[in-house]
Amino acid sequence: MPATMKAVVFHGPKDMRVDMVPVPPCSDAELRVKVDACAVCGSDMKTFHHGNPRIVPPKVMGHEFTGLIETVGREVKGFSVGQRVVMATSVSCGECFYCRRGWNNICSKLAPMGFTYNGGMAEYVTIPAQALKVGHVIKVPTHVKCEHAALSEPLSCAVNSLENCNIQPGQFVVVSGGGPMGIMNAVIAREMGAG
Repeated sequence: MPATMKAVVFHGPKDMRVDMVPVPPCSDAELRVKVDACAVCGSDMKTFHHGNPRIVPPKVMGHEFTGLIETVGREVKGFSVGQRVVMATSVSCGECFYCRRGWNNICSKLAPMGFTYNGGMAEYVTIPAQALKVGHVIKVPTHVKCEHAALSEPLSCAVNSLENCNIQPGQFVVVSGGGPMGIMNAVIAREMGAG
């Protein structure tokens, strides 16, 4: 294991750099992942241009990542070296009003990767113990390409939005905007039977 790695680090608005930083440690309750794909989210672009009050620089960016497990902490069960994983982009507390009702996506103490924790725009990322505790780490089937796995979170947003629309086969759907999220929404609408 090298001592340092390359990482995309946010230092402030219009100041994002590829820095050499220490490889993150991995406690007995964590996983360390060798990242092989990380998508650039619209929030990353906004952070670059305007900053983000939730990010205290310097911070390794990137929350839409995938990679192969490189280290499994001694207390971690159900994961093994070499498995591909993705994770929910934000780690919930598991205890607040929302989490107790199963709405961990609106946790009152949500801690995003690349905001609160160092993210996946790096050669290695450590997945926090809390993410494992609340079930935010997902194993990816071996046939899924890394660049596809990295899109799990934005794709899940498209699936969620369209499930909330209750699309019925043959219905007409209009997607406004042809960026990555618009394209994903259109593809999922088609898969749900939209005409």
